[in-house]
Amino acid sequence: MSEVDAIYKELAAKIAGGRSETLPKILAKMANLEQARLVAALPDTDRSPIAGRSLEVSDKFAQKLGLDKVTVDKHIRELYEKGLLFPTRTGPQMARTYMQLHDAALGNPKYDEALGTEFFDLWGGPEGKITRKPSPESLRPRFSAFRIVPRWKSIQGLSGVLPHEDIRQILKSQQQIALLHCGCKRSFRKRDCDVPEESCISVGRTAEYNLDRGAGRKITYEEAMKINDQFDDYPVLNMVVNQKEVNQLICNCHYCCCGALSGAAKSRFEAEVDPEKCMACGVCVDSCQFGAISMKHYPGIDTERAYVDPELCRGCGCCVISCPNEARRMKIVRPPEHIPESGAIY
Repeated sequence: MSEVDAIYKELAAKIAGGRSETLPKILAKMANLEQARLVAALPDTDRSPIAGRSLEVSDKFAQKLGLDKVTVDKHIRELYEKGLLFPTRTGPQMARTYMQLHDAALGNPKYDEALGTEFFDLWGGPEGKITRKPSPESLRPRFSAFRIVPRWKSIQGLSGVLPHEDIRQILKSQQQIALLHCGCKRSFRKRDCDVPEESCISVGRTAEYNLDRGAGRKITYEEAMKINDQFDDYPVLNMVVNQKEVNQLICNCHYCCCGALSGAAKSRFEAEVDPEKCMACGVCVDSCQFGAISMKHYPGIDTERAYVDPELCRGCGCCVISCPNEARRMKIVRPPEHIPESGAIY
């Protein structure tokens, strides 16, 4: 791709502080020069204060750009659907963060042909797919933007489970649910997990936003549960924003295409093995995305059996639901306070 116009570097600096070499190229794919100048001119200071949270701009804003209002409105709608602009109380505004732009820009298949394959490769990066599982170093204590939610079948019937860590309860409480194409999976086109792109469940206002711009399809609670259960057969785990209220996304993630997975906070749960039931088949070793399971000798047992390293276990439950001999179960090892009241990714 040839050198991009300086305006894209200016816009990129507002999102990533000029630290990204690829972001100006990404923005050049998303907006033509006329649209880029529109974005740079925002916010619209002549907009009526009673317009509220919307994409509305004033006639005067269009005049300043030397464009008619119909053209400006068309540009804004397109950039909204592409994920570059968002409706705010001060009118349309560009994405505030790299992650916000990433999730919005990669989630709408409507513009795939117009954006081209290079657009997705720019997001995935020159290194291509992620080839290593998260390292133990990524478990160092820190605030995490995301947290692991156990596969619900792994904690079924366990006492002490909270509503915001049971997918069934999380989805049942939602007024709006939409199924999205996963931006991470779309940006890593050469990946190992083979998980369908349509694998992210959005809820609440996030679902409404994606439905309005044509980036998702509305589904019922029953459909959402069926879809989530189907992913038990894939090497994925559930991840949400690290706060008690689940009001944005429920992701089905695999390390080969999810950069956020390595820093996700542990759930309140931990897997444990009954060595007497373990057949040493190794299924759990393959299903663990964090390298937390290995084989070892137990006293009184001749052959090696599976062992869970409590330091590395994130409590996702994948090994529990994949065990063919029901030799594993989950236990609660952290208090309710482990999950923050509120958090933010955007």
